[in-house]
Amino acid sequence: MRRAVIAMASATALAIAAPSMAVAHVQIAPTIVAPNDPVKFTVLVPGERESQTTRVAMKMPAELLPFAYEETPGWQRRLVKAANGSVEQIVWTGRLAHDGFVEFSFLAGTPPRTGQLTFKAVQTYSDGTVVRWIGAPNSERPAPVARIVAGAPRQNAGGEGQKPSAVTPAGAGASLPAARTATDWAARILALIALGAVCVLAFVVMRGHLRGRKGEKMR
Repeated sequence: MRRAVIAMASATALAIAAPSMAVAHVQIAPTIVAPNDPVKFTVLVPGERESQTTRVAMKMPAELLPFAYEETPGWQRRLVKAANGSVEQIVWTGRLAHDGFVEFSFLAGTPPRTGQLTFKAVQTYSDGTVVRWIGAPNSERPAPVARIVAGAPRQNAGGEGQKPSAVTPAGAGASLPAARTATDWAARILALIALGAVCVLAFVVMRGHLRGRKGEKMR
């Protein structure tokens, strides 16, 4: 009887844990972005099966403009472009342990409108299994989604546009050379005056010395 109770408890625990184990899926961050803003997106890919993940392909949402990509150690990146040169897909290939995860980051300009960005992804495993993360938010395999919200904080990732500068203001910078020039001229004038005084003193001393010698000779 005791063994039956323990077995039932174990089965119940596994049944409760099973949904939480299946929750992990491909994700995108951030999930809220500003319109018309360069944003750093990060794709999180967990290993969910006993075999290794070897390929991740992600379709870019319409009007999203990727322009820079972070290198991920152990992974190769390939861009699939449309006829007009825009990036349609980013494909990463490598090896991910079944109990590990990997992150891929890239910079992209968001559209100048509000709405939703859907990042459909396909995850391929070493045993040939293909998992398509292309469903609706509440489906078994949802596609990662980010929302474009007016008034959301801007990232300005990549340093595009102007930012406040910590450099000395133009007015102060312009007056600095003038002050240095005035100081330099004052130092030069003082040096010339000192040099002239030394010359005069030397002349007086030499003249007195010569007069003394002349007087001795006359005696």
